[in-house]
Amino acid sequence: MIFKGSSFDLKSFMYPGQIEKIDKSGRSFAIGICRGDDYLCLLEMYLHFSPRPASQGLPPEDPQVCQSWLKNLLEIGINLLARRGDRVIGHAALIPDPNGKSGEFVIFVDQNNRNLGIGTELTRLTLERSKQLGFESVWLTVPPTNFIAVKLYKKFGFEYLDSDPYERVMTVRLRSLIPAEI
Repeated sequence: MIFKGSSFDLKSFMYPGQIEKIDKSGRSFAIGICRGDDYLCLLEMYLHFSPRPASQGLPPEDPQVCQSWLKNLLEIGINLLARRGDRVIGHAALIPDPNGKSGEFVIFVDQNNRNLGIGTELTRLTLERSKQLGFESVWLTVPPTNFIAVKLYKKFGFEYLDSDPYERVMTVRLRSLIPAEI
């Protein structure tokens, strides 16, 4: 099954492996499910991430705290990585709520690989995976001044739930999305 705006093959996404993509600059990258042996490559991205912290104190500035945060995220979340060669250039995670019907979405893209469509693909695939797993909704928090991120989230149907001037909660109902929107 192919979705509008994506050359993503659902069957290959459900199995170990990677989906090859081309970014807006014409360079290739791959997205795949994070494996246990990806920890060190992912930690390397976060230790060199800029700005740090980017939002809500994440990723943590302190290397020890960053390691602990990342290990916890890998244990409790559904994690996707974007890679260029051996280097991790993006990470998206869905952290399920205890009821299993919704989850919090977090995404980070390496500062040298932003505005190239990598965040868009990570978001698209995370939402599709969430739908496959039976989630009803996905939510996130974002500073309202992060205009690029807000535009991306709105593109996928996220809507504001509150009016806090510093951190806004956005949510998307997955059952209302049809495959062409994802």
